[in-house]
Amino acid sequence: MSAAPDPRRWWVLVTVSLAQFMVALDGTVVNVMAPQVQRELGLSTTGLQWVANLYVLLFGGLLLLGGRLADQLGRRRMFLAGIVLFTLGSVLAGTADGSGQLLAARALQGVAAAAVSPAVLSILVTSFPDPGERAKAFGVWGTVLGIGASVGAILGGAIVEIGWRWAFYLNVPVGVALVAGALLLVGAHRPEPGKRPPLDGAGAVTATLGLTSLVYGIVSTTDHGWTHPLTLGAFAAAAVLLPLFARIELSSAAPLVDPRLLRRRSVLAGGLGELLTGGLSLPCFFLLPLYMQDVLGYSPLRTGLAYIPTCLAMMVVAPVLPKLLERTGPRAAYVGGTALLVVMLVVLVSVGTHASYWTTLLPITALLGVGLVGCLITTPVVGTAEATEADAGTVSALLNVSSQIGGALGLAVAVTAVQHRTTALAGRGVAADEALTGGLHLGAATLFGWMALSLLLGFTAFRGRPAAAPVAEAEEKEPVRV
Repeated sequence: MSAAPDPRRWWVLVTVSLAQFMVALDGTVVNVMAPQVQRELGLSTTGLQWVANLYVLLFGGLLLLGGRLADQLGRRRMFLAGIVLFTLGSVLAGTADGSGQLLAARALQGVAAAAVSPAVLSILVTSFPDPGERAKAFGVWGTVLGIGASVGAILGGAIVEIGWRWAFYLNVPVGVALVAGALLLVGAHRPEPGKRPPLDGAGAVTATLGLTSLVYGIVSTTDHGWTHPLTLGAFAAAAVLLPLFARIELSSAAPLVDPRLLRRRSVLAGGLGELLTGGLSLPCFFLLPLYMQDVLGYSPLRTGLAYIPTCLAMMVVAPVLPKLLERTGPRAAYVGGTALLVVMLVVLVSVGTHASYWTTLLPITALLGVGLVGCLITTPVVGTAEATEADAGTVSALLNVSSQIGGALGLAVAVTAVQHRTTALAGRGVAADEALTGGLHLGAATLFGWMALSLLLGFTAFRGRPAAAPVAEAEEKEPVRV
């Protein structure tokens, strides 16, 4: 007989969703206010890029370790540690008087995010064992994740008017509230000390260094290009370290990532879905502001407000999507969301140097919101369908790693295409706004490849019904077919 559900679970959802919102927000808000930060602190162009890159680098590189520690030390403990570190990093960033302190603060926030994100997802998995309720919980979580990225643009634009430091100061009261909420609401479940397996030290080192090298190689392409020695060296290091990590895991008595997890169809399908969704969404949040500000001449605030349809679309569609998942399974939601993103992309690659908000930007931003909801909610529902109490943190970390790598890779390819095409057109005497528009067309066109793979994944791997097994019983049942 299954235990009664925790009556506080919906308040737990509010708490962890707010934490995920804060993490997602800080991943995008810096991009909008970057020029103001550069002017005030005297950052070089490279230094400014690393304000964003350092966060992504450590976030992606430490996720697997963060997920395993959540399983080993307890989800609430890792969540609290991550929130405290993130809040301290925000204070350091807000009070920064030079590039060194700001970069250190962003590094601390990246480390903290690697602890918070897998803990958040694993808390959701274990707090909502019922498949129907879990789908609703992921509906809220996925919407908050997407809105966090969108609001980052809005908040960044508004903060430019009053001072960039407030983007970080606002995290302080939120962090305090999250610590209080976690202590009051989230259960302190963790393995008994005598039954806790030892941490896989060799696996932790090779996984962290391998993922960090891979993410570094990807993000450094925007600074140095794909053939620079630093970029090639990072990819070479990842090519050595990640297979070594896999070999260590196969022979380890207590692996950082149990190889059996990767044999679960749900984890593979959800992980690939996260990778492709990240590869689609992050470039869109880069290309659209670039077009609005540098081609159409929008102010940062107006650029942010242009994303309101994205937020509204997510808020309208998200409550309906769990019912669709329950009725039709994950394929319809994921494929439908991807198809809407394809339509959005077709409109984006046809924009000119002059565009009406109502006939061009409104459809683009609304389609972006609806399409992303279909993917952002469906992939974690599928990916965590067979997660158990013992491995929820690791499964969550695998999904997060996939999303981070996909986002970084998609953005790097799109940025490279934009830069090369814009430079080539400008060299032929094309006007600056027309050259950039041509570059944006090519950058957006690179995403059609991600769209094709995403549609293929949806049709082949997201079949059946998302009957997420209750975590306490998942290991005793037949594998869930997704």
